[in-house]
Amino acid sequence: MNTRAQHRPVKDPIRTARAYSTRLTAAEMADIVDPMRTCLAAAVAGVATQIQYQVLYTQALLATEIERTRIVRGLAGHIDLAQAALESWEQRALASGIWLPTALEFAEQDTLNTFVDLHEFQLQQLSAGEIFRASQRMIARARSAGGQVVHVGTDLKTLSGATV
Repeated sequence: MNTRAQHRPVKDPIRTARAYSTRLTAAEMADIVDPMRTCLAAAVAGVATQIQYQVLYTQALLATEIERTRIVRGLAGHIDLAQAALESWEQRALASGIWLPTALEFAEQDTLNTFVDLHEFQLQQLSAGEIFRASQRMIARARSAGGQVVHVGTDLKTLSGATV
């Protein structure tokens, strides 16, 4: 029997520690927040697709997971209001059985604008590793509940006319 140990490639520990302990750069933050703002603008205009809805809803789930970590606390009420606004919007859009774009009501617009601003603040307080771990826990919760995880490209402008 061959007992030779399998060797895994060794990662640079300094680079790994730096990647997980540093905060997101302005460009990385924009990669997260700009699609949210694009989706919200489409929702306000009444032309948002179901994928754009999912982007906003996923960020609300991530915000909830971050709240659970107790690193940034005190936003649970705002996050709950945002999720309620998203669910109300989804019910109207799916009233016919298929996604039909519908505009947000004024109170929903206000709630979701506040949520996007607060979620951006929330993300600014975390390290890249903390955000990664929170997103992994969110994905694990979705899968364990029987949900599906779909990876969407970051260019949501190309999805403006599509419905799912």
